[in-house]
Amino acid sequence: MQINNNYQPNFRAGSIDAYGLKALGKRLKGEQINKFVDRFISRHQSSEYKITLGTVPQEESRLDAMITYGKKHFRYLEEGILSSCIFNPKSFMKKINKQIEKDLVSIATKGYLV
Repeated sequence: MQINNNYQPNFRAGSIDAYGLKALGKRLKGEQINKFVDRFISRHQSSEYKITLGTVPQEESRLDAMITYGKKHFRYLEEGILSSCIFNPKSFMKKINKQIEKDLVSIATKGYLV
């Protein structure tokens, strides 16, 4: 078994790709990145959806997320330019969490994403 220093958490409900970790490393300092990743894992483990956190193509500091709710339903979210400059990645995660809650209610009641 080979062990390397690339810390890429993979679990049932979500993952953070290498580009996402690089962006988080630029925007969060020291122990904050570990806290962010731990909260991300605890929030999304054993969920009904899969979420992948990464970066917007050709933008190394802007985060994006692909959320899949099964074979039929998915949503793509990306962090705004100003948000990536001014706000902490935690605010983007709050946006993602609110959207997931809305999506799950929409799928449960209407059968599709609104």
